[in-house]
Amino acid sequence: MKIFLLRHAESPWSPHIDDYARPLSDVGKTDASTLAKYIDDNNFVFDNVLCSTSNRTRDTLSIIKEYAPHSFQDIDYLEDLYNASKETILEVINKYNRFQSLLAVGHNPGISQLISELSGLEITDYPPCVLAHFTIDNDMDISSSQTLFIVKPENKEVIHLL
Repeated sequence: MKIFLLRHAESPWSPHIDDYARPLSDVGKTDASTLAKYIDDNNFVFDNVLCSTSNRTRDTLSIIKEYAPHSFQDIDYLEDLYNASKETILEVINKYNRFQSLLAVGHNPGISQLISELSGLEITDYPPCVLAHFTIDNDMDISSSQTLFIVKPENKEVIHLL
């Protein structure tokens, strides 16, 4: 099974905006577009996408889908992924293990913690719009995971973090 984990693009925090409703910043929109080009150029196809229901995750996915429409089959928006822990994200992914290629779009700290656990790295705070790609046995045995890449947009380019 191929698992892709994506942290939403940059979204400014403000005490005057409800966390759930936060929009993407201009940098976040540019980063999402840059990542979309990377996804399109590499012909990634996601059999299913699991996306948090917050505005910033939906907006990140919408921008990527606009630039790489062939990459997406089915999309499920799940409240369970809003600010989910790494354990919850794994539980949700496990329910969809019948798919060969799955993209989960979520939030920190859960996304960063899961990337760290699957990659065996001790990084606990990956930046916005980071995308990680892993393979894992269909029985979701974390010890079987292999990290294929961890990337992020920077200055309209995608850079590798490994």
